[in-house]
Amino acid sequence: MTTRATITTSDTAISLRALLLEDAGSDAELILHHLRSNGIVLEPRFARNRLEFIRALEEESFDLILSDYRLPDWTGRDAFVYLRDSRRDIPFVLVTGTLGEEAAVECIKQGISDYVLKGHLERLPLAIARSLQEKRLREDAATAMNALAESEAKAREQFTELDLLYRTTPVCFAVLDEQLNFLRVNDAMAKNHGITAESHVGRSLYELVPEAARESEHIYRRVFETGEPVLNLEARVRRAAPPFETRYYLASFFPLPEPLGGKKAACVMMVDLTEREQAERALQDSEERNRDLVENSSYGICRLNADGDFLDANPALLRILGCDTMQQLRGLHLFRDIFRFPEQHAKLFQSCQQAGQVRDTEAEWRRLDGGFVSVRLQMRKTKRKEGEPEFELIAEDITELRAMERQLVQAQKFEAIGQLAGGIAHDFNNVIGAILGWAEIGYDQSSANPQVADRFTKIREQGERAAALTRELLAFARRQVLQPRQIDLNGIANGLVTFLDRVISEDIELKITTVPLEPIKADATQIEQVIMNLCLNARDAMPKGGRLLIETEMVELDDAYCRFYPHVAPGKYAVLSVSDTGIGMDAETKERIFEPFFTTKEPGKGTGMGLASVYGIVKQHGGFVHVYSEVGQGTLFRVYLPSSASEGIPAAANLNVTVIASQPHGTELVLLAEDHESIREMARHTLMNLGYRVLSAADGEEALQLVEREKPALAVLDVVMPKLGGVATSTRLLERFPGLPVIFTSGYSQDSTGLPASSTELTYLQKPYSPTALGKLVRQVLDGP
Repeated sequence: MTTRATITTSDTAISLRALLLEDAGSDAELILHHLRSNGIVLEPRFARNRLEFIRALEEESFDLILSDYRLPDWTGRDAFVYLRDSRRDIPFVLVTGTLGEEAAVECIKQGISDYVLKGHLERLPLAIARSLQEKRLREDAATAMNALAESEAKAREQFTELDLLYRTTPVCFAVLDEQLNFLRVNDAMAKNHGITAESHVGRSLYELVPEAARESEHIYRRVFETGEPVLNLEARVRRAAPPFETRYYLASFFPLPEPLGGKKAACVMMVDLTEREQAERALQDSEERNRDLVENSSYGICRLNADGDFLDANPALLRILGCDTMQQLRGLHLFRDIFRFPEQHAKLFQSCQQAGQVRDTEAEWRRLDGGFVSVRLQMRKTKRKEGEPEFELIAEDITELRAMERQLVQAQKFEAIGQLAGGIAHDFNNVIGAILGWAEIGYDQSSANPQVADRFTKIREQGERAAALTRELLAFARRQVLQPRQIDLNGIANGLVTFLDRVISEDIELKITTVPLEPIKADATQIEQVIMNLCLNARDAMPKGGRLLIETEMVELDDAYCRFYPHVAPGKYAVLSVSDTGIGMDAETKERIFEPFFTTKEPGKGTGMGLASVYGIVKQHGGFVHVYSEVGQGTLFRVYLPSSASEGIPAAANLNVTVIASQPHGTELVLLAEDHESIREMARHTLMNLGYRVLSAADGEEALQLVEREKPALAVLDVVMPKLGGVATSTRLLERFPGLPVIFTSGYSQDSTGLPASSTELTYLQKPYSPTALGKLVRQVLDGP
């Protein structure tokens, strides 16, 4: 049976389980009664001998043991020894009748909590309380000792971890005394010096790394003298061991607050930044390469904000837009100022907003100098972190490409028409030959019948007209049988004067101006046909009279000129020019004048084959034709025929050859005014490629506006322009800039333009001109007196 006892101390009650080892039941009842009378109620478990005692300990746990000293086969001390040997810490109080002083002392030494004589049971409550208090103290002490042991173990573990971290961390650590001798280093620092960490102790910094010692000694001195740390110094250290590489560190120096081994010491900590430094340099190199790629790209590249304002741009884009600096571009708006046609930028912007990017879209841009360029665009929408959306734009200048494509399409169209016309004419010739033959036979057999003979004559006349038309078709198709020989173009032109005087009305003035030419290899009859067709076409363009001018010259075309005209081969050419002061042509008519059967004359007044045959004959001779015309002003045809002097034929003496070759450069500002867009763009590109700065205008009024802020070094003006012509523009320019050199351009001879021939500031350049001829003349005028 287990007795539960409650001890009340003040207002606190303690609950106990008690084991009573007592062989006398009356004594046990006396003890319980006395405790009960003192407010302690026990429900004990009784054990009368050794076996019962042991069984009770094994079956239950107790807060208190009360034991008699003398038992039948045992003693209370024996019971305590058993309790102690079983490693049970339970307060053990002896309650006995008699106990000698020596026995009592021995029991206390053994560890028994207390003893009470049965004759003095009034001490028992106090003894029990004291025994329980001592147990609590023992438990608290054991707990404290366990905590201390655990703390020491943890501290040793942490110290071991810190030591491991110190030794193995990639950060270099070292502790040095005032004489700069090493007291301690970690493995990372030791690796730099090529010896073990233990081998550093006692050795000098000057001995192991003298260069680093010289550079850092003043820093250590400062730390030792001031007691203040020196933080975050960048250092370059060459390793003293293989691979002897230079590494980059961020170093900090700290004074130790307490002496280490009785010595004043300082610690250096070095963080290896080599990989970061290499990564930063690689990133910097990559950025420089990318920047170089963008800066030297032939494509224009820029960034814009969501409103279309320029944020930055590469030099190629500045060149495309005619800007010298980024500052000029910052004042412009892509959609409002750059796009020539508003619908193009609206479509581009909308598509990019929806799809995120746009590829291979073509548009026309307006340059700062007034010119226009065709561009192929790539646009991408981007967004920076926590920023507004931006746009990246890549522009390719395709102005020259589109011009060459248009010329190629025109050439292919004429080639296709020529093949068709040639095929028809070849078969038609057979039919006409039969008609002419039978008509002639019928005429011979009808000599006795004049009426029938006259009818055969009319059939033959119409057949001959059809044959002439067929020959013109064959000429256009370049399928005529030529009989080429070395001829003088001047001789052919002069030989037609008498014929032309007869077919041209008296109200048309005819003038021929020639210069010595190199011979050409051509069919004289066909060249005569070309000159007659051009002159008759000029005559019909001047119904109210006018002036017809025939001129010749020698030119040499170089590669720069041929880049604008892909069907032209470089070399020397004899040039025949036929110009009139007639009604002229618009752009749409000029595009079709060489088509077979195309005519602007009234029905029955022309076949539409005159210029078509001119085109075919010139092409068959390896030449080409340029046309320049202004409505109401007249037309100029320039026929280029290749020289044959290289074939061993002696060239004529004293040739006045316009050599269009080397192109001198310049940096001056040139004002260019030309209403014909393709000619204006060609001239602007030519001058800019030669290094000039160009202000480009489509008429005289725009030209005057462009020079309001800076003075040009030279003006190149077309004679005939809308709003304000070249002559009037030059007058106002000379009023503002006296002595300004002016070059007039026109498709007519200088005599027919009404230009003042005596002015030293005025120079004349006849259209169509080559890029090299323009560049040479501009340089010549600028360098002139």
